[in-house]
Amino acid sequence: MTFIDRLEHRCPWLAIPGLIRYVALFNALVFLLHYIAPGYESVLTLNREAILHGELWRLISWIFIPETFQPFWILFALLFLWFLGDGLEEALGAFRTTLFYLTGMISCTIVALIFGSYGANTFLNLSLLYAFATLHPDYQVLLFFIIPTRISWLAIFSCILTAIGTLGQPSAAKAALVITLANYLLFFWPLLFSKYQSTRGINSKNRNISLLKKRNIEEVVPLHCCMICKQTDQTAPQLDFRVANNGEEYCMQHLPFQNKEMLG
Repeated sequence: MTFIDRLEHRCPWLAIPGLIRYVALFNALVFLLHYIAPGYESVLTLNREAILHGELWRLISWIFIPETFQPFWILFALLFLWFLGDGLEEALGAFRTTLFYLTGMISCTIVALIFGSYGANTFLNLSLLYAFATLHPDYQVLLFFIIPTRISWLAIFSCILTAIGTLGQPSAAKAALVITLANYLLFFWPLLFSKYQSTRGINSKNRNISLLKKRNIEEVVPLHCCMICKQTDQTAPQLDFRVANNGEEYCMQHLPFQNKEMLG
């Protein structure tokens, strides 16, 4: 029994079924409040100075700020967040999904308190994408609403772009990326390693089968072999072979002259 299994057995109350759905709904609420009272979301941000001055709600409220306030994109962003949460909960269960999200949130909060906040909600939501892609690598999504793409490739592409994008950003962005990847690996490294071992085993098995087939082909004893050029009915099936007067076998090209006359 793993540590997480023991924790789930002792603290089942930690599980929050539909947690990511609630996060998506509160994101939608903050989006609406933004248009009713522009700038309202500023009281929810993960601001280190404000937290140190007693605004402790910011330790949690930042996860409810949507990644975009563009009316066209917000619907797709929230539906995708909802979709990722449902996929994770279906595969992991409510407890592990809750634990994964909460440890990511706490990690990002600690990083923000040390280095300052820089797009923590974006990095946290990306970790949900990485987790979903690990559990459902072959799931197809429409890239740009047109191109069918495996979600595992989308996750890899997003990770690479995010890593490149943080190179010229403050240390807070780099730290947020590192801590969310570390949280992801903490939960999914065993699964990644087992998939690697399984793939390696399949490749090794296929390689052994190929070598065995090649060896079997090589071990086939030819019926005919030319005494001069050593070609056989296996290596050159188009050739005709004859037995000469001396008892040796030749292809028609190298058959001794007197034997050719007799055939003629």
